[in-house]
Amino acid sequence: MKIYIKRKAFGDNLLFSDFSLSIKEGKTSFLMAPSGWGKTTLIRIMASLDSEYEGYVEPKANGNIVLFQENRLVEDISVLSNLLALGLGKDKCLEALGRLDLYEDRYKKVSQLSGGMKRRVALSRVLLLSGDRYFLDEPFAGLDDESKRKAAQYIKERLKGKTLVVVSHNKEDSMLLDAEDIIILGE
Repeated sequence: MKIYIKRKAFGDNLLFSDFSLSIKEGKTSFLMAPSGWGKTTLIRIMASLDSEYEGYVEPKANGNIVLFQENRLVEDISVLSNLLALGLGKDKCLEALGRLDLYEDRYKKVSQLSGGMKRRVALSRVLLLSGDRYFLDEPFAGLDDESKRKAAQYIKERLKGKTLVVVSHNKEDSMLLDAEDIIILGE
């Protein structure tokens, strides 16, 4: 995937100017940059969620799946109901919850969960979706080391051979995901 952004601004705040980047299709790429650099905006552009810029992303993909920094869960329904809302079978949803140590919490309302548990629910939901490219913005936020390890293993199994772009501040996370490209932006 080739990304070229001639110009992207929010009002008077110029975020990108003559910026280009290549991402290997079917591989795991890891993006790092200082806070406020525009990583989330870059993911939104790559995933075709932001078209308010001059430039291009080629080739376009119809199956872009995004895990945002915010979990975007329905707080007043159960963990399982958040996954069942995808329209997939209950067995698949329960398997995903089991892989991320959430099976015992499947009937709890999301509002009753810790931040790390909510993140695992959001991650399990994204990993159940079928797509061509996956963009994960801080996928391990709030997770302890053991949860991170299990989540990384599940990500690698589910997304093997898919294009995966991960944004994180933690370079060690790239090793958990066996990232083939580590791209440090803003240097």
